Order: sequence, then C-alpha cells, then structure tokens
Amino acid sequence: MINKIKHVIVVLLVLGNSSLALAAPPKITRFELSNGIRVVNLYVEDSTDVVILSYLPLGLATDGKAKAQWSHLIEHLTIRTTGPIDFKTSSAETMADNMRLEFIGNTDNWMQGLERHTKWLSGLPFSEKSLAEELPRALSEIKFTEANLATYKWALAAWNQVFRHGETDISMRGDVQSAKLSELQEYSDLHLVQADRVLLCVIGGVDPKTLKGTMEKQLGSIKLTAKTFPNPTAPPNMAKDQNATWDVNVTHYLETYAIPRPENEDYPALYIANELLGLGLMQDIQLKELTGFVLCGVDLVTPEQTYLQISASLKPDTDVEKVKQRIRQLINRLKRPENNVQVVMAAPAFSMQFSSPMDIEMVMQRIPAGTSTTMVLGNIGVRWGMLEYRYGNTLPQLANAFANVSPADVANVVKRYLTEDTRMTLVLTPRALK
Repeated sequence: MINKIKHVIVVLLVLGNSSLALAAPPKITRFELSNGIRVVNLYVEDSTDVVILSYLPLGLATDGKAKAQWSHLIEHLTIRTTGPIDFKTSSAETMADNMRLEFIGNTDNWMQGLERHTKWLSGLPFSEKSLAEELPRALSEIKFTEANLATYKWALAAWNQVFRHGETDISMRGDVQSAKLSELQEYSDLHLVQADRVLLCVIGGVDPKTLKGTMEKQLGSIKLTAKTFPNPTAPPNMAKDQNATWDVNVTHYLETYAIPRPENEDYPALYIANELLGLGLMQDIQLKELTGFVLCGVDLVTPEQTYLQISASLKPDTDVEKVKQRIRQLINRLKRPENNVQVVMAAPAFSMQFSSPMDIEMVMQRIPAGTSTTMVLGNIGVRWGMLEYRYGNTLPQLANAFANVSPADVANVVKRYLTEDTRMTLVLTPRALK
C-alpha cells in the first residue's frame, strides 16, 4: 500500500505549492504510554478510515553477522503470529533503519486492528508452520526485485554485512534459509521491541481522547527490552572501497558518505542536497541507459553513524565505472550554488513537510484518478510516522532550519561531506559471475 503515491507526494514537496499552506492537515496529538511506547495520532474529522502503523528498530542495516535480512524474515513471522495474513487489512515493510507493521481498517474495526498490533508487539511465539510458509514468500521478494532491477534494499543489507561485519560473500538467501526457528525467536525477543524505539502512528477518524485510553489499556503492559543492536564485527581499518559477491543475480553499486546526525546544523542542507540529488539521479538519461533503479537517501543509519547513500542496480554488461563517473558529475553540479535554484522552492516545502502532515483533499486533487482516499490517508500516515520515528523531538528544530537553507548552503555541505576522501564504495557481483 505504502509506496503507491510516494513519488507524487515527494514532487509536491520538492517543487512546492503555495496552496498547501491553506489546507487543513490532520490534527496532531502526541502522548506516551506508561511503558514508554510513543504514540502520534493524526485525527481526520469525519473520516471513516483508520490506519494503524507500528515502527520498530529492527532493520536491514543493523542485522547481525551472517544474518543478512533476518529482520525481513522476522517481519513476516511477526505478522503471522496472529494467523494467516489478510493482505487487505495487514501489511509490513522492513527498511534499512526500521520495520513497519500496518493495519488498514475503519472506524468500525479499528479496535481489532489495535488488538492485532498488541499481539505483534507482545512477542507471541513463532511456529514451524509459519516459518515453512513465510520463508518462501520472503525469498520470492528477492526474485521479484532481481527481475525488475530493484535490489536496493538487499544492497543495504549487503552493505551492512561488508562494512559492519567484514563479510566478502553475502548470502541474502542462504542466511535466512539456514536460520533455525529458535534462533529467529531469540533474535526477535532481543531486538524487535526496544525501550525508546517503539512508535505507533494512528491516522483517521479516531479522536485522541478515545484513542489514548484504549491504547493504554491494550498496549501499556507490553514489556520493552533494553536498547540493543547486534554489535558490529568488522576488522579495524577496512579499506573504504570494497568488492563482494552475493547470491542475488544483479550487479549492484553503492556509495556512501558519513554525515552528521539530525541535531547538527549541517543536516538540513544535507537533507535537501540528498533530495535534489535524488531527483537528478532519477531523471538522468545517461543513468537510465546503464541502470535499473537509482536512488539516494539519508536512511542508512547504524548505531555508529548516519550515511548519505547512493544505490544503483546495473543493467547486464554495464561498465560500473561509467555509472560512478556519471554520479560524480551529478554530485559536482550541486557544488555550485547557481545549479541549486530549486532550493528556493524546496527549502520552504521541506519546512512545511516537517511542520505538519499534508492535507488529504489537497493530495487527492493531484494524484491519478481511481486512487482511494484510504490509500492517500495511509501514505500520509506512513510519511509522517516515519518522520516522527526518525526525528522525534528535533522535528520543530528541523522545520525551522529548512526554511533558511540557501543554494549556497547546499553547495557548501556537498563540498565538505560528499568528497573523494570520505566516499565509501561497494560493488556487489553475483556469484555466478565471480
């Protein structure tokens, strides 16, 4: 459900639209349950839709050594603890830095959805039957992304194994195929529901007063584990340019740059630089001839460091050096303020994005015909919930800072952070082509 209209929302934010300031976004209410679970409620008056989202700390960039995409398999197993998956009402996604569990419902059945989230977060036991059924489904996602050159999420999981654990041959399929049920259960119990790292976002027609009491009753007794991630095991002084093989039949290129965390004064300009670079990568004709999906983001977050990452799946027989060269050229363009004229529109747009969720009716006017209000509402909830999860109390600070970012600020941070000295690269090659 989640990424169906994401591109439309991103374009609206980057290009800006003065009418958005006149729209009426969902009303935000934040509260914390007695056990520390954070909740953000986006109340939409008169809406009959309700979408409930849990954000949890397990992610592809923090899995343990030789446990590539264990978090993804645990996502499948967690959803299955409440029975066979009804894809009309339940969904989930594992990202680099978090896992999201979803319930899509309405004002008649939202309490059933809340009960489902309660069970997902309560650590119900996995079963051998669920593992036997969900493992092939998890693996089928790799097969689908291979066929569509959309292997960016697996590349982030492989990056973790290379740079955080020193691996040179990554078993994206093999690591989960060899995992035992007891090991997966223990891993989930340790890392899925951590203190200070659980957020629920509820968007739709449930008012804050009703929601708060019900959520405390349902979720307030869940015990959160200590904040912990699998420790990195990479040898010291690893070379910053790495080659590795993996059991995915696509050649993939990644480059990463260490950047400061959101509290740093340079972060807003880097965030906007990342968004402008992403648009440039997506629209570049030369890269389209060489690659499948080319993406960038600031979502590669580990306990040790935050990174800006650029990720490209390569078409067969593509020379990776040509891809590297073109990416360098697009980065170098941002080092000149006169090339960053979009910042004038993007800066206030991102300030608005970090200030409040987008208005549902406003988005509905700008999306393809036939898109349901439920899908729009869910996407707005996912986007805002992600911001709340990643940035928390720094959201107001970032919203104010974005408004003041200039083309020169973007050029300045690109010159200082996206340099040859700080660049780390990874080329992933299928084992069959080794």
